[in-house]
Amino acid sequence: MPEAQSDIDYTVDIRRHETTFRANTPKGEEFLGGVDLTMSNEEAHTFIQDARTAGLTVKSSF
Repeated sequence: MPEAQSDIDYTVDIRRHETTFRANTPKGEEFLGGVDLTMSNEEAHTFIQDARTAGLTVKSSF
């Protein structure tokens, strides 16, 4: 059985100290304020917690 699509996927670029988020659903796009968003890894940790608190599914992608 395939895994359900997450609202938001993210990738971490350790060398650049950035995390990029990409919306997969309208709900994810609304939370991001667009299709994608890049921020520092430090900010990303809080952002992921806030998104999950808001009821979105957030998963890392490679």
